[in-house]
Amino acid sequence: MTAPASVRERTSSYVMLTVSAQQYAVAAASVTEVVALPQLTRVPKMPSCIRGLMNLRGTVVPVIDLAEKLGFTPTEITARTCVVIVATDVNGVASPMGIVVDAVINVISLIDEEIAPPPPFGSPIEAAYLTGIVRLDEHYVLVLDLTKILAPDELLSVTRRMQSSEAAGSVAASATRTRKRKNIGPRA
Repeated sequence: MTAPASVRERTSSYVMLTVSAQQYAVAAASVTEVVALPQLTRVPKMPSCIRGLMNLRGTVVPVIDLAEKLGFTPTEITARTCVVIVATDVNGVASPMGIVVDAVINVISLIDEEIAPPPPFGSPIEAAYLTGIVRLDEHYVLVLDLTKILAPDELLSVTRRMQSSEAAGSVAASATRTRKRKNIGPRA
């Protein structure tokens, strides 16, 4: 006999992956495939977290280094490094995007009630990028919200932050050069 719908526990599938030596979970519904890391074409003046473009069966796919996007050091390329292709929505158009990860471990099913809200502190990742936290075996795994991490506005904000810090750096350098010129006088 089957339990009534109100008693049945809802489960969802998650892809377990490794980024900067830490395990994370992402909703399997957003992942379309996992591919080996191909040769990427760099795009000038892009934020460093955007590794470049790849050709996926005739479709140009931007590839983001998830570790760097989350604030860690860039992913070190190894034999297990791969690209997770994610379905994203850019201005109402379905667009694939790739994320570089250290490795994909497996796919697991989690009971929705097992996923707790993300911690308000103590996480190395911005809380807005998290949908929750779950205990697996003897450790906790953060559940990433790829729709927020890969949102066009969020990727553009990285570009804007990069440009404003470059502008601030050039203004500071210009001010330093001006001060140095003023200190230079005729030698006696």
